[in-house]
Formats: sequence, C-alpha cells, structure tokens
Amino acid sequence: MEQTPAPKLEALGFCGADDTVNPRLLALIGRNYPLVEWGVLFRPDKEGQPRYATKEWVSRLSRILESDPSRGGVRLAAHLCGSHVNDLLSSGIDSSAAAAIDAFLFELSEWGFRRVQVNATAVNGVFTEKLGEGSTMESFLRTMGAHPKLEFIVQKNDETEPLWSALLLLKNGGKIPKNIVFLHDESKGTGKEVTGGLPTDPQFIATKRKSVGFAGGIRPSNVKAVAESAMRACAASGGNSFWIDMESGIRTTLLHPDGTKEDVFDLAKCYNCIDLVCESGMMEHPSGL
Repeated sequence: MEQTPAPKLEALGFCGADDTVNPRLLALIGRNYPLVEWGVLFRPDKEGQPRYATKEWVSRLSRILESDPSRGGVRLAAHLCGSHVNDLLSSGIDSSAAAAIDAFLFELSEWGFRRVQVNATAVNGVFTEKLGEGSTMESFLRTMGAHPKLEFIVQKNDETEPLWSALLLLKNGGKIPKNIVFLHDESKGTGKEVTGGLPTDPQFIATKRKSVGFAGGIRPSNVKAVAESAMRACAASGGNSFWIDMESGIRTTLLHPDGTKEDVFDLAKCYNCIDLVCESGMMEHPSGL
C-alpha cells in the first residue's frame, strides 16, 4: 500500500514586523528562506507603536522588494485589526466602509502582500457583537469576492465562532470561497501556548488547497516541536500543507542606559526559529550555510 506523503510546511510566519527593524534585513532573510512569511499588523489607532508598523516603513519595505526581480519570493501577510476589520465586516451594508476596505486592500496588493489575516477579536480592537449576523457574513463574502487574488486567513478561536461556523456551513454546501483558509489560534496574539494537543478537525481543511495554520505561544524554545506537531495534526486533518505563525515569542524588551524600555521585533529570535525548523528538515538553508 502506497504511503501518503507527509504534509509540507508552506510558511513559517513571523508577525509584528515594525519600525524597530531595518526592512532590508527582512528582504535579505526572505530571499534566502522563501518559506518565511513576514506578517505586518495593521491597526490605524496603534500605527507606529510596537508591533504596528508605520505606512512609511511598509512603503519602504515594498520599494526594497520591488527593486529586485525576486520580489515574488518574499512572502508578506497583512494582519488586519481595528477599524480595518470593522470596515471589512460591515462593507456589505455600508458603502463608505466598502470603499475604505477596498482601497486599503488594493494598497496592500500594490505593496506586495498576498495574504490577509482577519483578526476579528475584541483584543484586536474589533466590534465582535455582530459577528453572527447575516450582514457580517455578507460583508465578508463580498470582500473576498472583490479581491480574488488575495488569500484570506480566518482566525479560528472561541471568540470568532459565529464567523467561522457560518463559513463552515457554506463549505458543507459547496459554496465556500476558494481564497479562504483557517488558522487555529486561541492565543489571539497574546503568546498563550496551546495545551492538550493541536486541533485535528478536518472541517477546517476548507478548500482544494487543503492547507491549515496553527498559532499560539510559539517561540524559539518550542518551535521545532510545534512544527512537528503541526505536521502530524495537519495529516490527521487530511491536509496537504500547513503553516505556523508566531508573534509574542519573537519580541524582546530592551533596557536602555537611561532606564527606558523598548519593545522590539527580534530578528535574532526569528533566525533561531528558522535554524531549528531547518534542523527538522522542513526547510533548507541556502548554499554555503
């Protein structure tokens, strides 16, 4: 009997890239490790604060990537929060919200982003009271239909249940959009580690790509074990590929001589994760390393 191939790692995600890091370093790493996906959090009321890059920084990153023909090899994912998500989830009934989110998603595409994660949780500044309403699903489907070249990532957690359960009903009816994938993420960016094993529910292998993501408390000290667990969970779910994503675990607080503290995106921690995942055989170092 022919053995089913193990699921492949399709992306190693590092979320929260911001103005504390030189964007040329992201380009350098991304071009040498094509499975690395840089996640940028977009929340207008927090722009310029730790974890939330300024538009000027993102524009600079885009220009750097544009200057090289290998731009397509550097993965970028936009993680939407706050008013961006509120606009997206009301765009079916509010023309001004539709215009705002469509313009922003077009801008993201121009910058080189190919995936968009919708962080529809209260901790991310989103009005969650109406997640279960029909107009919310109508708005979500409208947005995905208007931007077919973007892949939309839906956080699967207890708080977003009204949204993902409605999407699963569409899946069961054969009507789920092709440009949607699910991310198991009870942590919601807070760094809480998953306990009791990673989810294996086959419902969340939603489209023909058969891909699923995992997040929650991932850091250099556990990334190798989590990646291996994610591969097994993906296989048990019937998936072909998976990705893992981390945020809090790759931050560092610097203490300056004057006593002030600075929360920074730590590329050393990112690279430690890359090195460990390469050790597992799921990624490869470039020649010479």
